Amino acid sequence: MSDETAIVPLDERRIDFYGDEIVAFLMRVSNELRIYVPLRPLCYYMDISWPSQRNRVYRDEVLKTCVFVMNTQLPGDTQRRDHVCLPLDMLPGWLFGISTARVKPDLQEKITRYRRECFRVLWEAFKPHMLSHETAIEPMTDSQAMQELQQIAETGRAITRMAEQQMELQRQQEQLAQRLNKAGQIVKSIQGAVADMQEDVADIQIRLGTVEDKLHPHAYITEEQAAHVSTMVKALAELLTRKEGKNQYQGVFSELYRRFGVSGYKLIRREQQYDAVLAFLEDWYDAAKEGRERQDATGDA
Repeated sequence: MSDETAIVPLDERRIDFYGDEIVAFLMRVSNELRIYVPLRPLCYYMDISWPSQRNRVYRDEVLKTCVFVMNTQLPGDTQRRDHVCLPLDMLPGWLFGISTARVKPDLQEKITRYRRECFRVLWEAFKPHMLSHETAIEPMTDSQAMQELQQIAETGRAITRMAEQQMELQRQQEQLAQRLNKAGQIVKSIQGAVADMQEDVADIQIRLGTVEDKLHPHAYITEEQAAHVSTMVKALAELLTRKEGKNQYQGVFSELYRRFGVSGYKLIRREQQYDAVLAFLEDWYDAAKEGRERQDATGDA
């Protein structure tokens, strides 16, 4: 690593990539021309965490063997510093490891653009310089040129395969999101239908009660009995309110409806329900009163 940092770049290019200034270096490493790209500025442009990406590079079995650390001053730096660089042909491997699902929605398109076009733009910027340096420094034989071209072609095919795999994965993710969205809509529709059915059932119960009242006018409690139930509900609600600190009237009435299926005091049946309702309210009142007295005694102690 220390030997690599002493290598002087043969060329430095600053390439405009949709408004982002990407710096890349052409160097000869181990008698081979390589284009190296500092990663930290790219993380800044894509608004992703550089420390996390640096750790990911050094965890990768392939990428960590290709790292080149260059001591230089890039745009935005106030002084020279060590920059972690990757060869251009390994850059897509790093870019395709960035998950767009974990970034802000407005940055997903930008990261996708880097995956799709960054390698090609940087390669086009350096291609004539690489060829000229190869010619000036060490003329290649036809077989060497063919090998270089074959390597470039294989790299291009590999990048194409990676891009196609990424696009297929993206398509599957979009299809899954659409299915989940559709399933959510179906569930909401079913919930709405169930709510409508519950309202219809409640309406039918009220209508049946009205019909039964007309057929059997003495099946329900009298006005005086309904008033007595109302008084007990009010007393219980006031006791619970003093105990728990909020109005409990609606809660008591809701419990009556849940237990006995009555939507009004006058709809309580005289024979089957009236005594049971009174007993239920009395038991609830006694239990609440006992709890209140126990609470007061504890507070005094």
